[in-house]
Amino acid sequence: MLKTALIACALLAAAPALAATPSPAEIETAERAFAADGLALGVRDSFLKHMADDAIVFRPGPVSAKALYESRPSSKAVRLEWWPQKVVIARSGDLGLSVGPSAINGKRGGYYATIWRKGPDGQWKWIYDGGAEADAGKAPGQDTPALRGPVAKTGAKSPADAFEAIRQAETALAKAAEDNAPGAYRATLAADAWLTGPEGTESLAPDALAERVDARPGRMALTLRGGGASAGGDFVWTHGTARWTDPSDTPINTHYMHVWQRRPEGWRLIFETLNTDT
Repeated sequence: MLKTALIACALLAAAPALAATPSPAEIETAERAFAADGLALGVRDSFLKHMADDAIVFRPGPVSAKALYESRPSSKAVRLEWWPQKVVIARSGDLGLSVGPSAINGKRGGYYATIWRKGPDGQWKWIYDGGAEADAGKAPGQDTPALRGPVAKTGAKSPADAFEAIRQAETALAKAAEDNAPGAYRATLAADAWLTGPEGTESLAPDALAERVDARPGRMALTLRGGGASAGGDFVWTHGTARWTDPSDTPINTHYMHVWQRRPEGWRLIFETLNTDT
């Protein structure tokens, strides 16, 4: 039921007109405002202020972010800091990705990832937020401008067409990963893709693509659960379950978030987080 509702809401919502000159700077601005409120208001109140009503987080599966944070008390006891290191925007200027390091009480931890959506009122709200393992110790500081990913030149005819193309791409990735997960990822990832998580990859930077792919388990089971697409049909985010067995034959069950972008060579996976939220 949750899967059906998430996909339906994402694809049937009214799509805004294409932006004339979308800039990834919009995503960076939204993320930095969110982070500033994190210090000024505390985690609960800042997250509620900047989230969309239908936003999700993983605990460990997808749940309503609004319901989760409304159930928590306001507090500034924990100093949570984060800042964008890489941002990407859809050609229609209505969806975007922000990825960067985070720190708790001054100590750097892993990386966050946020999916942003611009509403009919022109305001950016996050619709997904999560964190996963990556080496934040070597990341640039908060004053460093974020890297800006390319903006797609073309897209599918509609958000529904784009999501269907990615449904097929996810199916192909999952089928190949059943026998050879590293090979499946190598055939799917963009050359500039970033990866975060799972547990055990704390020493690897998000852009250490070869090392991260080589560290993948030999076989993985990936199942698509939901997501959404941009009005321009060039940017699709998805989420689902990921399962494998570690070297000691212990089952690993987690969740992923993917971002796909239409590139000149076709659809490419530009980001994955194997989420560690609990």
